[in-house]
Amino acid sequence: MKELKKTNLKDFKESWTFCLHCAGCYYRGPNIPHNWLELPPPEWSPPQRKCPSFEYYYFRAYTASGRGNLAAVVFDDNDFPITDDLIKVVYTCTSCGMCSEICRQFQPLTAIWALREELVQRGAKLPEPLDRIHANIEKSGNIFGARRQPKALEEIPTTGENIYFAGCTARFQQPEVIKATVEVLKTAGMDVACLGDAERCCGFVAGHDGNTALLEQQATENIAAFKKAGAKRVIVSCADCYKTLKIDYPLILGELPFEVVHVAELFAKLIDEKKIRFTHEVKKGVTYHDPCFLGRHGKVYDEPRKVLESIPGIKLIEMERSRRWSYCCGSGAKVISNCYPEFSTAITKERLVEGKQAADTIVTACTSCFNIMDKAVRKQGMELEVCDLSTLVAEAMGIEL
Repeated sequence: MKELKKTNLKDFKESWTFCLHCAGCYYRGPNIPHNWLELPPPEWSPPQRKCPSFEYYYFRAYTASGRGNLAAVVFDDNDFPITDDLIKVVYTCTSCGMCSEICRQFQPLTAIWALREELVQRGAKLPEPLDRIHANIEKSGNIFGARRQPKALEEIPTTGENIYFAGCTARFQQPEVIKATVEVLKTAGMDVACLGDAERCCGFVAGHDGNTALLEQQATENIAAFKKAGAKRVIVSCADCYKTLKIDYPLILGELPFEVVHVAELFAKLIDEKKIRFTHEVKKGVTYHDPCFLGRHGKVYDEPRKVLESIPGIKLIEMERSRRWSYCCGSGAKVISNCYPEFSTAITKERLVEGKQAADTIVTACTSCFNIMDKAVRKQGMELEVCDLSTLVAEAMGIEL
């Protein structure tokens, strides 16, 4: 088995020295990603409000540059005190990745992840909700500690070439997303199976809070289950699961014996093949929210938009911050939403206000993004609809959920 840990704090020592402290990763005002020999086109310039943690806490410590300074200190001094304040600074990074889009050579987010891993290895006390999530994963196989298999998956076979990996959020909080996805694929002529009780959390939260040992455990068990089920293609609805399976798992077990696709990619392909046919007009102006882990991390930008633009009656209107410059939904790799709820709420509100300025409906292709934005809309009583891409596709195909 390959070792998951490909980087550590030592690997980033030159990067800390290289950092010009230009503030490009967080300051307000348009800037151009540096480290290039010539100026890139204007669309490469990121938005004014970039770093969610800086916009909320207003201290440089809560930026990629500030956290890089902390990483340098932790690396140089094994006895440096790991205080609650240090943990807060390190763990309030949303992992959205915008800083790494701006600072291509430094790649500060990777350094922050390495810092978290170092803290875990040193036995640092993490925010309490993370300990609870880890315990839930180990005992129940999901982040919520739920023990019963969701009804939405009970009638789906547990062996086949096309395995739908629902993920924790859809399995236990969004059965309508599971039903929509499965029914759309079946209507398109695909045989769909699932792992059933063998599906375990992908390990996303553990991987992003520095507990790489738990991530490795989840990867090993899930991949064994995929092989046993006969998977040749693993289909996911969650951007978090997509990033974990597509990018992280190969670092643990090498090349996977199956392909990993997001439903947005698969829907776009099936539309091209004329296997998905829309029979109902959906008269809506919509805006699309790019999930951080599907967009910036996974580089899947065009397929969700292609699907939306193929639906009769849909008018797609972009938000000011979209594609590679899309703003975080507030989930923050589930670390922020669980550990720093007030901060999470502020991010979500900012994103929803931006979405409302574009259209009355926000569509996303991530169960985590949908979950946190939909709850916020209901709680705040906003005149705004949030929907998952799969349910909108099902509606346009005339599928009753």
